[in-house]
Order: sequence, then structure tokens, then C-alpha cells
Amino acid sequence: MLEIIKFLDGHSGSLTFLITAVYVIATIFICRANIKSAMATREQVVESRRQYEEEHRAYVTYEFIFERRIFYGLRFTNHGKRFANHVKIKLNRDFLESISASKFFDGLNNLKSKEFTLGIGQSYDIYFGAQEFRANVEKKSIAGTISYDDNKNSYTESFSIDFENYATVFSVDSDADILHEDMKKQTAELTKIAKELEKRRQKFSKDGISAE
Repeated sequence: MLEIIKFLDGHSGSLTFLITAVYVIATIFICRANIKSAMATREQVVESRRQYEEEHRAYVTYEFIFERRIFYGLRFTNHGKRFANHVKIKLNRDFLESISASKFFDGLNNLKSKEFTLGIGQSYDIYFGAQEFRANVEKKSIAGTISYDDNKNSYTESFSIDFENYATVFSVDSDADILHEDMKKQTAELTKIAKELEKRRQKFSKDGISAE
């Protein structure tokens, strides 16, 4: 034991240096670990915020529509969780020029200078034409951009639909349409019967015969 004490007394400086060095190295490793942990936590916070903003933003989508089986157009719907403000739709010049003869041209061309708001779940429709639009072999792909903001961020997204390669749009009568046509036929038949009865009544009146 005395020898150990003498050894420590004789090498106290070296031991102190060694202990200090070990302490410093350990401290460096701990600091590096803390820095990495802090960076990882910060990245998680940033990612969580990004995901939150992505899930709670305004989000406007588009879909091709065939309204009332007459008009072809696009429907823009806000599927997000915030209002879409200052919404602007700008159609490509090539597409607009290819339908310049359409009666819808002026309204479509002026869209770029208009803006509106889409509430949550609300939609806005634009129309390109009816049968004349479908028959126009010169029309270009329906393309353009839509821009909007949700009071936190601004968004600009492109849309494009190649009508010529789009899935065939069928016009199929619904149950309501079939019922409506049946009612029209029945009404026409009843009208025909009523006219025939009126003719007979008038004939009986001329002949002096009572219709009772």
C-alpha cells in the first residue's frame, strides 16, 4: 500500500493530466452526442411542421367534366383545410387560339385577369363548349396554371388534359332521365287523347247531340 501511495505521489502530475484528458475527451463525445440529438430533434420538429402545413393547407384539384351531358369543361375544387384565396386560372395561349371561334372564348380568355375565393369543399367550373368543342379537330390540349394562396403560403400548379387521348366520354341516360322521357311520352299521349275528345265534343255539338 505504501508503495502505491509513493507511486501516486511521484506521478501525481501525470495522473492528473491523464484524468483531465479522459474527462475532456468524454466531454467532447457527450457534446457531440447532444449536438446530434438536438439536430435530430430539430429536424423532427421541422418535418412535423412541414407535414402539418401540408395537411392543413388549401389544396385545389381539377377534373374534366361533361356537365348535363352537354358542356365540356373543368371543375376546380378546394379539397384542403383552408380557404383558397386570390385564385387565378390562366389557360395556355395555344389552347385558347385553337378554340377562338367558340362563343366561350372571350370568357375563357378573360380568366387570367379575374380572381375568386374557394371555400373548403367548394368548386368552380369553366366550360369550353358543347358538341362543337368535341368536333373541333384543331383544338390543342387543355392546359394552363392555377395559382392561389391560403394566407400562409402561395401555390402555382399546372394542369393538362389531352382531350384527343382522354378516355371516351359516354352519354348514358340516368333513371331520372328515363323517367322524364316516359312522362313526356305519357303527357303527349294524354294531350293527343284530349284533342281527340275535344274534336268529338265539337262534332256532337254541331250535330245537336249531347255529349252526356
